[in-house]
Amino acid sequence: MFIANIKYLTFDDRKLMLIGIPVLSLLIPVIFFQVGIIELFKYGITEYIEHVIYTIVFWIFCRWLTIQLRKKYDRFDQIRKRLMVQALIKIPSIFLISLLIKPPIELYYQLTERPNVCNPDLVQALSAIYFLTLFVFLLYETIYYIAQYKQALEEKNQLQLAHVQGQLDNLRNQINPHFLFNSLNTLMNLIPMDSDRAMNYLDKLSRFYRYVVSNRSQTLTSLQEELNVTRIYADLLKERFQDAIHIQLPEKVPYDTQILPLSLQLLIENAVKHNIVSHKRPLRIEVAIDEAGEYLWVHNNIQKKIQEVSSTGMGLSNIKERFAFFTEAEVETIDDGQQFSVGLPFVHQKVEV
Repeated sequence: MFIANIKYLTFDDRKLMLIGIPVLSLLIPVIFFQVGIIELFKYGITEYIEHVIYTIVFWIFCRWLTIQLRKKYDRFDQIRKRLMVQALIKIPSIFLISLLIKPPIELYYQLTERPNVCNPDLVQALSAIYFLTLFVFLLYETIYYIAQYKQALEEKNQLQLAHVQGQLDNLRNQINPHFLFNSLNTLMNLIPMDSDRAMNYLDKLSRFYRYVVSNRSQTLTSLQEELNVTRIYADLLKERFQDAIHIQLPEKVPYDTQILPLSLQLLIENAVKHNIVSHKRPLRIEVAIDEAGEYLWVHNNIQKKIQEVSSTGMGLSNIKERFAFFTEAEVETIDDGQQFSVGLPFVHQKVEV
């Protein structure tokens, strides 16, 4: 039963008891009865054993009462009620337990004719006992609330991570039908014109979708891997738009940087979606790393379409919310009327998910 009740304490308190009981048994007479440590052991171990017995009894009582009340009042909104009931039970119970323990101990001293070095009066004895129980109570409650806080923090992080994963899944679901439809149209046009180009295009398309499908559980990916997939994505767009689009990607990247998967594809797709892409007015997209090595910038020239394109709301707001979970650095945007830029912060610390 000892092990079974540990879950109500949130930790295994056996080591705490093995250390705390002997230490408190030594400090109580020194603090409350003004008895020196040398004087305490002058007449043998009997005096110290008496205080150990008191400490064990009241420690076990506090522990038992704490467990029973946590079983009954286990909800967060019942904390105040549990503490009040605990106080109402402890105050008279401690007094009664003290009255029950004291006669056998006094009888022992009389029969053995050993001196009682402490020999406290009623006020001193009750003060020491109430201090002991209050200390044990606060010790268990402090550890309990720290454990509850850590658990709440972990649950919050798990909920946030689930939210981020849900956003990423929605993003993947959005990319799949939208991009697939345009890609299949391009492929259908290539097949009768050039079978080799069509096969090459189909190979890149399958590699891109393999990445999207096989990494569904990933919430972060290395910058190098993201750029490798972005190059495939850029080649697919290049085949579709020819000289109407120019996409420039960096060759060298920092080794230990991570980024959210498909974030680059989404920014490039948004640039294509909201701007004119034609041979007369080619769309130029540049992906570059800033000098400090902290941001990946995506720049594109602004040439908005005359007819406003409907938005699904899965663009920058999606990226900003996802990045906010992994880093305090914010996603930055700059619009000077000629060029639109988005800065994605790097995630340097690997997050276990």
